Amino acid sequence: MRSSSFIQGLDEVLCGGFIRPSVTLVAGSAGCGKTNICFQSLFEAAKRGENCVYVSLLSESRSKIIRSLSSFDFFSEDVINTGKLRICSISADTIAEGDFSIFEYIREHVLNYSPSRVVIDPITILSEIDSTFEEKQLRSCELRTFVNNLFYEFEERDILLLVTGEIPEESIASSTWSYMVDTILELKRKKENTNIHRYLEVIKTRGSDFVAGEHSFRIESCGINMI
Repeated sequence: MRSSSFIQGLDEVLCGGFIRPSVTLVAGSAGCGKTNICFQSLFEAAKRGENCVYVSLLSESRSKIIRSLSSFDFFSEDVINTGKLRICSISADTIAEGDFSIFEYIREHVLNYSPSRVVIDPITILSEIDSTFEEKQLRSCELRTFVNNLFYEFEERDILLLVTGEIPEESIASSTWSYMVDTILELKRKKENTNIHRYLEVIKTRGSDFVAGEHSFRIESCGINMI
């Protein structure tokens, strides 16, 4: 099943939109537009009746998150006030408690809401979490098992899951996260003299065609706009 990204021009690059259910990694350096592209997709989907959830792993306050979005045209207090888009922030204490506590938070505050579209921002924070019961950092194999089980919960519920990660361009191909997701969108920010140019590239998408190469985009008041 295809679900629109609701990003101008992105559905064409993805040859029809996101596959649902699936996990899409939106990767790139700080300031390249990862969170913007995710929130734009959530707000536009919520306006069309979908139940959507945004989960911050940065322990940011809900009011701070909303304030940072309010200047964009896609922002709507109505979809927040009516509950069509829920904004959740997992506290630092919950993250410090480890894998089981994080999973239980997501089950209670996200999965029980029966959303169709969810963003976890940024997923890469989970790289350093502890085991709740053993009180030690998860080994690589344990982390992969935890994340795969988490992703499976979303797949079983037919949810489109978008996750973000600050992964350097040269590391994306070898990153552990790249092996665990279905689609990778890499956002790039390049400075040429005094000009900033932004590009989106689809690195992979399982079971679907896509338009290869770098695709220019701008961040405007309307949000992400593919050129």
